Amino acid sequence: EAQDFKMVADVPAAMVSNQFFDEFTDKVRVKPIPWEGFSRAGLVSSDELRQLKEFQQRQQQQNGTDGSLSEYVGLLVGLCERLSSLDALQYLLVMLDDLVDSDTQA
Repeated sequence: EAQDFKMVADVPAAMVSNQFFDEFTDKVRVKPIPWEGFSRAGLVSSDELRQLKEFQQRQQQQNGTDGSLSEYVGLLVGLCERLSSLDALQYLLVMLDDLVDSDTQA
């Protein structure tokens, strides 16, 4: 059985574009998320709320995340672990995907 595995050729990863997913992620990016409400409920700290607003502002300005990529990844992953709102999770995952895309293009 181990020999069968060795015979499978390594296939390089390829970027795949799909119109449905592109349209879906575009809708997720613009859908308002009640971050202030999450903060009032104690699900998001005031520091995390500040970082989220800073991140969103940078995303809108198309300035990228120069030098602060690790800070934002940690923030977004941490929020994914704590929040259960489908809209918030979709937004966070799309933002993480954007960060990975911008990092691989740099």
